[in-house]
Amino acid sequence: MTYVDLSQTIESHWFWDTFPFVSQSYEDGDEFQEFGLRWGGKGFTYSSSPGWHFPDKPVLDDFDIDYFAGVAQVIDLTQYAKKGFVTAGDFTDKIGLGSLSRIIVLKTGHASKIPIRRREYWTLAPQISPAIAEVAAERGACHICVDLSCDSLESRRSDSTNGIFNPNTEFRNRVHASGVILTENFSNLDKVKTEIFLLCLPIKGEGMSTSPTRPVALISWPSKEPSIYDVSTPILNHWRWRMETWRVQGNNAGFYSDQTEFIQSGHAFTHCDAPRHMEKSGATIQELPNMGLDLFIGKAHIIDLSDIELPSAITASLLEQRSGRGITKNQRIILRSDLTNRLGYKSTRWHTHAPSLDLSAAKWLIDKKPTAVCLDFPQDYIAREMPGRHVYNHEFEIHHKIFQAGIPFVEDLKDLGQVTKEGTFLAAVPLKMTCIDGAPMRAILINW
Repeated sequence: MTYVDLSQTIESHWFWDTFPFVSQSYEDGDEFQEFGLRWGGKGFTYSSSPGWHFPDKPVLDDFDIDYFAGVAQVIDLTQYAKKGFVTAGDFTDKIGLGSLSRIIVLKTGHASKIPIRRREYWTLAPQISPAIAEVAAERGACHICVDLSCDSLESRRSDSTNGIFNPNTEFRNRVHASGVILTENFSNLDKVKTEIFLLCLPIKGEGMSTSPTRPVALISWPSKEPSIYDVSTPILNHWRWRMETWRVQGNNAGFYSDQTEFIQSGHAFTHCDAPRHMEKSGATIQELPNMGLDLFIGKAHIIDLSDIELPSAITASLLEQRSGRGITKNQRIILRSDLTNRLGYKSTRWHTHAPSLDLSAAKWLIDKKPTAVCLDFPQDYIAREMPGRHVYNHEFEIHHKIFQAGIPFVEDLKDLGQVTKEGTFLAAVPLKMTCIDGAPMRAILINW
């Protein structure tokens, strides 16, 4: 299946308080390579909900998953954007009299001309008429995506410097006032046509009004009305993981704001592992095909282990018995234990009573030649001893066995029991970051 990555890269930036960082590295003498992410409420390619600035409006997790994944209309406004302003008349001329898709993408060509690191990305951006928000909502749009930023740049200086006012902030306000989601800073829209199947999946968190995302456009797809299932574990404050989330709220001079910010330093919640995570010479996520997208998006096979006793070891014979005949080379193998659904992700028993893979199971998985091994439980028995003691890198024998075969992991899935049909499609989309060992991700299953 052909697809196009439509995301900006999360990296250090002169304006946003969002940035990736390295929480552990081999170069610094650490035993592991681990990514980190500081989410400052906005930055790069990100989705925002009406509840960000309107107290009576919904936040991101109030919307069903099909508001973020589905057939999207790409509306080319580049001819109007060249004059610096896109009017509501321009928009209606372009879309005609019919209804719009639930998800629409407004293409101005801006991100294709100016890199997001340059000040001109803001000062030379075309202005989108705020009235377009109401027109789009009236025609049925529930999620609008744009290839520019709606953020004004506030100065932190005490002198008369006032930063950069962004007239598109009012467009965003009108989008949210209309009850519509907005995703900003798309890129590569010159590579897509007028209709795509869009995966615009913000990282899942409890009560988040804004969240980073990595939109991906499928160029062809089997069905326009598939069944879509969210199988991601939301980020939250946790007793074990090095994670901290907090709410930033205010109502100054009538400007209401309610956003969740977080710092994640390490591999937790739904995420992917590139081999470099535990293998110093292993492939980085940038070295995986299409930065991992080729491996994490495509046909998947679920092996149902949800009735096994907790805790217990998963062996090759058990996998062979439960796998059926559907596994072929280059699929994503998903191991379903329902650990999170049975014990809860916040519970200490999630760790002490988790199933684990033995070496025979690891070899069985490698022999099947999957593009990725995906799980809803910690694969190494030794992981249950963290954080009670320091567990050394070499003790993660299952990680190492599978990493040495060049196979990455998708970890900490949940709700896999929603999918009962065979032949499912996995879209596990990692954030596009400069870190090399993995990334946070949002994962869905699709039955076309």
